[in-house]
Amino acid sequence: MWVIGESINTEEIQGLKAIFANIGTITYKELKEGLAKLGSKLTEAEVKHRMDAADVDGNGSIDYIEFITATMHRHRHFDKDSSGYMTIDELEITMNEYGMGDDATIKEVLFDVDSDNN
Repeated sequence: MWVIGESINTEEIQGLKAIFANIGTITYKELKEGLAKLGSKLTEAEVKHRMDAADVDGNGSIDYIEFITATMHRHRHFDKDSSGYMTIDELEITMNEYGMGDDATIKEVLFDVDSDNN
């Protein structure tokens, strides 16, 4: 899923976050149109590839959690103490640093990612 985060810039990510705020999920068509409105130079095949990579559950749309997961790979600063492991606290700090949601959204994402507290 790193392909989305590595290929679009911060302004495009912020624009897509605004789309999620309005519609909840993004289809391939909405992703393509949204990126085009933001001035993205990605080809249709590149957008399709990114959509397929981010759509983890294969339902034809990207929900906010899939989007956050895909864009988080853009920032590789999770292991704050260089222990070789990412802790929930480190993930929460990083998500806050990069404005990846409000506290409630971040806690929800972290709960979904680490439901067994390991």
